[in-house]
Amino acid sequence: MDAAQPNVKVSDISDEVLLDICQAAEILACECPGYIARILRQVRTFQRYTHSCIEQFPEDAETHVWLIAQAERVNLLLVETIIELMQREQLVDESGQILLDRMSMRAREIAHKQLGIS
Repeated sequence: MDAAQPNVKVSDISDEVLLDICQAAEILACECPGYIARILRQVRTFQRYTHSCIEQFPEDAETHVWLIAQAERVNLLLVETIIELMQREQLVDESGQILLDRMSMRAREIAHKQLGIS
């Protein structure tokens, strides 16, 4: 992630933004934001899969609709969690933009410190 990353509104946590968060957090130090982002991406993949199950198995539609609703609850909880984590870590500015550059820079600094590199 050498090129400057654009900041992203916290209200727009798309799959692409989740991938950016994973890449910005992928280091030897704490990768909690990236880990949560990966889980969130898996939940969204499950939601899409479950939607396709309704078409493939109409006799089980009620169960799949319930699963979709449960996955949406998990999705909302994880989005709230990642936003609050980023706010706690001062990775969101006053206008609600996720500061991916700052996240990446902090991750590199921590990794360098752990490796004893100045």
